[in-house]
Amino acid sequence: FWYDTQTPELRRNRSVSAPRYEMGVRGVALGLLAVSLVACPLSASAFAPGAASMMQFRRAATSSFVSLSQFANSLRTGPRPAQAGLSMELQFFQSKDLKVNWNSPSAEGNFGKVFFGTLNGQKCVIKCPVLEEFSLRIFDTERAVNIKLAGVAAGASSVPWPTMLGEVNIPESERFPSDIARIGIVWRREGEGKTLEDLLRQGGGKQLYQLLAVKEDGARLLRVELAKNVLGQLLVALAQLQERGVMHRDIKPSNTLVVAEDREHTLKIIDFGSCCDLQDPFKKGLGDATCDPMYAPPEQKISLTSPGKFDTFSTAMTAVRILIPSLTAGGQTRDWAGGNFQEFAESTLPSFGFDFIKWLKTEAEGGRFAAEAQEALLPDNAKFVNLLQGMLKQSPFMRNSVQGSLEGLGQEWVTRARNEAKEVKSKAAEVKRERDQKKDAAAKIAEQEERERGQADKEEQARRKQAEALADKASKGEESRLKALLSGSGSGGRAGKQVGDNDIANVVPEDWKEGAQYFRSKQLTFKASEIVVAFRSDGSRRFGKI
Repeated sequence: FWYDTQTPELRRNRSVSAPRYEMGVRGVALGLLAVSLVACPLSASAFAPGAASMMQFRRAATSSFVSLSQFANSLRTGPRPAQAGLSMELQFFQSKDLKVNWNSPSAEGNFGKVFFGTLNGQKCVIKCPVLEEFSLRIFDTERAVNIKLAGVAAGASSVPWPTMLGEVNIPESERFPSDIARIGIVWRREGEGKTLEDLLRQGGGKQLYQLLAVKEDGARLLRVELAKNVLGQLLVALAQLQERGVMHRDIKPSNTLVVAEDREHTLKIIDFGSCCDLQDPFKKGLGDATCDPMYAPPEQKISLTSPGKFDTFSTAMTAVRILIPSLTAGGQTRDWAGGNFQEFAESTLPSFGFDFIKWLKTEAEGGRFAAEAQEALLPDNAKFVNLLQGMLKQSPFMRNSVQGSLEGLGQEWVTRARNEAKEVKSKAAEVKRERDQKKDAAAKIAEQEERERGQADKEEQARRKQAEALADKASKGEESRLKALLSGSGSGGRAGKQVGDNDIANVVPEDWKEGAQYFRSKQLTFKASEIVVAFRSDGSRRFGKI
């Protein structure tokens, strides 16, 4: 409640920063938690079932006391399961597995750089964070959420977000840019890497119709059907994310990848650095919010009573951007770097109390967008315009939810969202069943092998006992034979060959020990393990084993 009542300051660099006193109190709390965690030398297995989350939070909490490079190194962990209870296991790659030009990023922003490369011949995308504490924190959030989503996507043929393959670690011995950390997330590269923003800026109205397989609106000024399709796909994706507690908080055209090859999910939501996981015990990412003021709702932070409505507003703003071409056509102006749309989002719409229909009516009476506004107010478009009006409400309590927006868009989108959710769950359950079956089969094989080893051990012990018994029997027989021989020689004097000074009988000392080697007779030969009797010159006899 205390966090939710604060008012973050919206900076021009498009990041939301909490007030100093909030950061101070949070810093003290995290410091105390760090001390308590460090003081308890428990293994990761002690933190069940949330061991991974606890350990990640421990690393983040102690980051204030270490250097940035040490904090970055603390993020470089080994292979890990995608999520507890989920089947997919992510790989931990070395830089030698990748072919990447680290000096030539394909895209870069305030918090990280993106590289295109290949992984064992497969096209991939790698994202590395800027070597700055805040960037490392949101990178850790993005990584954790992607790991979670990778588990959700296990077994699914298509999902509305990129497929994470694993992580990469770049060793200190390799030449690497000094401003980014030597860690990265690796995704499978899908499509040509173009986003909705790229296509809108390139005047890609017609191209978008083709890529999304949407019938063109003919001579109309507005792109109604295109906006509906984009809105529907984004809402279906958000429904899956929010069901798992993930709030994106940065939905916009530049974070929407267009993948024409994937007919199930042509639009994919990317860049989860600004998101938070409300199902995480520590609400991972909640306090590290970044957003774009052109698409963020007026509250600029998540309402804990209705968290999903933050993304509802941003999705509606994206749809408005697509619906009204002139909002994009404005380009950059002297007053507004983002052109017409930035002015509309950050100045005009707030001045109308975020009443979209009121703004349309005012524009229709002779504004810059009069023709498009008049068309938007036609009866045919009333349902869609009213839907956007409900999604753009200033108060999150009055704003449409994702589910409510799907219902307003049409039953076909509600059905699609429901079917996709069922399919993902079904695939995940199928993969889990297969994993459990493999585990059971492996356990049975191990049990059978253990039984076979036990039987083999018993048989080996029986053979050894039998061999020892035979050897003991033979030894006793030989001993009996020698005793008989000695007893015979005792009655009739010495039997056999007379021994001399060079014979073994004369050189075995009185304190002889078994296993020691003594003078070997030149006249007599013996075999290993043979039981012998030594005739001493003083008439005594000694038994021994060669």
